[in-house]
Amino acid sequence: MIIKSFQIPNKKSDLLKYNLFLLYGENVGLKKDIRKLITEEITKKDGKVEVSFLYENEIISNEENFYNSIFSGSLFGDKKIITVYDATDKIMEKISYICERKIENVTLIFFSEVLEKRSKLRTFFETNKKIICTPCYLDNEKDLATIAQLELKKNNIILSQEIINLLVENSNSDRNNLR
Repeated sequence: MIIKSFQIPNKKSDLLKYNLFLLYGENVGLKKDIRKLITEEITKKDGKVEVSFLYENEIISNEENFYNSIFSGSLFGDKKIITVYDATDKIMEKISYICERKIENVTLIFFSEVLEKRSKLRTFFETNKKIICTPCYLDNEKDLATIAQLELKKNNIILSQEIINLLVENSNSDRNNLR
């Protein structure tokens, strides 16, 4: 199921119903923000959460270890959140296998670069109603200006609008760079 990035803050409580997320696109900062929001919501609900990170090539080279981390319980928390970086169509079979089984107490977040419309991974996540797919496109200048103002306000920093505009221009349309 597709959920647009701007809809996610309004659907925070609904996110807990899902175990698999695909965040794709060139906006790394937005993907990190969404992952942080998912982690915060799960932590708020379940308390202790074990967080781990993997890359697709690690999964391909050690498939058994990947499945063990998903299907075994967490030693340090009530729930696990596993973020998989650089996801491509190569791990589609593994994702399909996981999706067929009901996994509990584990949330998988897949980070991917830009995916073509015909990508198996993208198509799988978009058409399945039990998992979430979110495109993360570059921010526009208005969004970046708003983010800059919120960050400055949070840190009690006062800057002129001209300087904020200069920061936005030099951010390369990515909130991660802006921060």
